[in-house]
Amino acid sequence: MGKEVNEVKEGYKETEIGVLPEDWDVVRLGAIAKINMGQSPPSETYNTEGIGLPFLQGKAEFGEVYPKPVKWCSKPFKTCDKLSILVSVRAPVGDVNIAPFKCCIGRGLASISPSLKKLIDALFLFYELRFTKSRLQEQGSGTTFQSINRNVLETFLISLPPFSEQRKIAHVLSTIQRAIELQDKVIAATRELKKSLMRHLFTYGPVPVDQVDRVPLKETEIGMVPEHWEVVRLREVADFTKKPRGLNYSGNIPFIPMELIPIGRVNIQKYIIKPSSEISSGVYCEQGDLLLAKITPSFENYKQGIISQIPKPFAFATTEVYPIKARKDFLEILYLFYYLLIPQVRQDIAGKMEGTTGRQRISKSVIQNYLIPIPPLSEQRQIARFLITVDKKIEAEEYRKSTLQSLFQTMLHLLMTGKVRVKDLEVKEDALRQ
Repeated sequence: MGKEVNEVKEGYKETEIGVLPEDWDVVRLGAIAKINMGQSPPSETYNTEGIGLPFLQGKAEFGEVYPKPVKWCSKPFKTCDKLSILVSVRAPVGDVNIAPFKCCIGRGLASISPSLKKLIDALFLFYELRFTKSRLQEQGSGTTFQSINRNVLETFLISLPPFSEQRKIAHVLSTIQRAIELQDKVIAATRELKKSLMRHLFTYGPVPVDQVDRVPLKETEIGMVPEHWEVVRLREVADFTKKPRGLNYSGNIPFIPMELIPIGRVNIQKYIIKPSSEISSGVYCEQGDLLLAKITPSFENYKQGIISQIPKPFAFATTEVYPIKARKDFLEILYLFYYLLIPQVRQDIAGKMEGTTGRQRISKSVIQNYLIPIPPLSEQRQIARFLITVDKKIEAEEYRKSTLQSLFQTMLHLLMTGKVRVKDLEVKEDALRQ
């Protein structure tokens, strides 16, 4: 039997870069765009005071669409104009951004700008290069650090739809991109709200902002707190969970490694199942315990969470955590969870770490003797409820963002391969200019 040939749908054609619509062309990047390879200026011309042009060295300064400079250059060698496409040409290869201003570019970048304005739309080209990132990466050379040169960029093949369709493709994708950027702002604003709310709640308690002047405060070893609160050592209201003597366990046991302990989320919902014979070491913990990372950098990265969804009453976890169990008559574990997220508290505890650099740990006695404010249980629960509500809002907005990101990737593929056509999409000229 002969070699099977995949049928190309009517209205499409096979090209060097895959199946595309019949009215699309395939061109070399150098035929429709100017390519400017970056060059790093002398290091003595760098500064962080904003003198000269923003200096971009590589992918490290890239954002989702626009880079954020951290250095400037007073005597640049190579520059690019505002709205030029920036492509990373040295480890990693292929990431793209858009220059929001004229800037100096180092040898880790190249700038690309359309040379024929009525043949190629700049924003379309940005999304085209984003879509073809993996194919551009395949052109890289070097075993340790990949890179691409001018010739690779100039001869790189891209698809070229009719100009009007390019603009509509760019419009659809940029509309989704703007929605993602808006979500980022909503998430950032909600995170700031949470920080402000935490400062308020742990200083005045669960009272309205306009009533804080009615809350009598007292000076304590940890600062000002409401008069009716106590300040106690953690060991007075919580215990470290210990494995019961004579505990026999067999079969499959839930195990929680460090990578499954969340950052910024309350519940530990993921675990792995291990045969009991494979658990040679690990910390015994129970449903409802707060697992607190004790080793650097996990502690400084806010790794902690409350065990909430294990299939047994107990589990084992990495030895680099402390399992903390609240004494229910004195402490709400969710209140403690949020208190330990206060940056000043985290920094204070981290300053008491012991051990060699890179393997420093917090001793058990530091946690046991750490002073914490204790409101009445009803107030602890109110504080926790307020913060849980904000966390749920953040999670909902993050989920919306991830949904938009998935939509963007799907549409990027469908539009850039012509599987979805927008040539007949009615878009006002003003919208296309945005």
